[in-house]
Amino acid sequence: MIDQLKDKIVGAIKKAGYTAPEDFDLEISSNESFGDYSTNVAMTIAGKTKKDPEEVAEKIIKKFSDKEVMDLEIAGRGFINIKLSDSYFHSVLSEILKSGEDFGKSEIGKGKKANVEFISANPTGPLHIGNARGGPIGEVISNVLFWQGFDVKKEFYLNDSGNQINRFGETLAYWYTIKRDENFHFPDGGYPGEFSKEISEEIQKEKAKEIEELKDDELIEFFVRHGLEKTMRRIKEDISALGIHFDRFFYESDLLNSGKSLEVVEKLKTGGHTTDREGALWFISNDLDPNDRETVLIRSDADKTPTYFANDIAYHIDKFERGFEKIIDIWGPNHHAHIPRIKSALKVLGFDEKEVSIFLYQNVKLKTGGQVKQMGKRLGNFINISDLVGKLKVSPDVYKFAIINQNPNSIIEFDLDLALEQSEKNPVFYLQYAYARICSVLRKADADLLADTEKIARGEQAIEPGDLKILNDKKERKLIKTISRLPQILNMVSAELQVQALPHFATEIAREYHNFYANCLILSDDKQLTKARLLLALATRNVLKISLTLMGISAPEKM
Repeated sequence: MIDQLKDKIVGAIKKAGYTAPEDFDLEISSNESFGDYSTNVAMTIAGKTKKDPEEVAEKIIKKFSDKEVMDLEIAGRGFINIKLSDSYFHSVLSEILKSGEDFGKSEIGKGKKANVEFISANPTGPLHIGNARGGPIGEVISNVLFWQGFDVKKEFYLNDSGNQINRFGETLAYWYTIKRDENFHFPDGGYPGEFSKEISEEIQKEKAKEIEELKDDELIEFFVRHGLEKTMRRIKEDISALGIHFDRFFYESDLLNSGKSLEVVEKLKTGGHTTDREGALWFISNDLDPNDRETVLIRSDADKTPTYFANDIAYHIDKFERGFEKIIDIWGPNHHAHIPRIKSALKVLGFDEKEVSIFLYQNVKLKTGGQVKQMGKRLGNFINISDLVGKLKVSPDVYKFAIINQNPNSIIEFDLDLALEQSEKNPVFYLQYAYARICSVLRKADADLLADTEKIARGEQAIEPGDLKILNDKKERKLIKTISRLPQILNMVSAELQVQALPHFATEIAREYHNFYANCLILSDDKQLTKARLLLALATRNVLKISLTLMGISAPEKM
């Protein structure tokens, strides 16, 4: 596998008298005439040692000794191209087959608890295709961490207190009050659009008698309580429609009611990390702007209530106290400045802020009929998940793949017309079609021969020495190289949170399988060749299914 090849390169580097970099690129060569793999390790070492990269490369090559390496050559300014033997790829395929449907699993996270918090949309409206972007991202990260042995808990943090909730309650109460006072003004910062009006009307209908008995100053609290109940029920339904499940919904109000937020504030105060200003209590740190108003811990209001910032510090401390060693937060773009505040507060309170990885994703725009639109709850302009999956009949697989297939750091356009397209133009159908095509070939294979290869793929029967030797076509080698990269891709996702690496990898598998299928006849009169190619098809099926499963996407056997 690629990690084993890297280890051999490291050994040659040490023999050549250099210190091996902690990490370096080892990529499949884009042009097979240059070899199977290429690495920039000599250039990396040269940059640190001020040596000539070609000289470094020559020394490494002289110390490289392995029977599976057919040729090593220097290209450009120190790139090393590596050509490997057919037997190397046969052994790689053999290892993949032996692993079966557990290929890529590891014990990197064995004995470690991981908390992944994602979506956490404000309960002031439904879950739509924009604020749900964190869902598919969080699902991939959680699944990959689980595959690597972590004890993963998925969490949704519910902001059910604060000014936004008051505005939400005022909006719902407005739709009741306007019926009695046509001059009543819509609240500043309220939530326009049909959703809020619809929720208010439902509450008015269901709770008519209770509302009539309320005093004016009780209306907002009443609508907040019942409005949150309704919106959270809908959000949970939307999450379920996407096939995403959480282990816990954590309520911000629970932190307030438990007193944990005030405990945190008191610790910061005792430690000399606060200052009184403008009637409020502020967090101060050498890392932060002392005039940043988002670092207020206790408001200047009559009740001296803790802020969202104070509650969030308490929430992260609660995660540490629950024993989580790996904490991942997946937030929307408006939280960028919040990251240093949280990490600074955790640091001064004695927690290792490096154990907290905060991952931001950008906005989603809706593209339909060639027009691109900005979405938002306050704009009242969005497509919620229930409508996307229910009324429009867009498969959850399509939505999830559209989200994770693009770099989360980029604003994306969700193309509704493409999402409705049920053909290979739709990227996720391209992958699923490749999987279904493999299953179709297997169904057509000789029953006895297939039974033998299936036993090998399940690890119930050993691979005979000659089973794979006949595989020496370039298309076969390329497919083996491609599927062997799964462990490397999973490490990239878990370590760097680059979720797009997995769908890109799966797409590459589909492309290389289609190429192999078009150029290499799998089922033929040559029993030995048929068996070998069936084994390659089975290995490809397993790796593609693992990839789809980790993305939370179905793997249909027929299409």
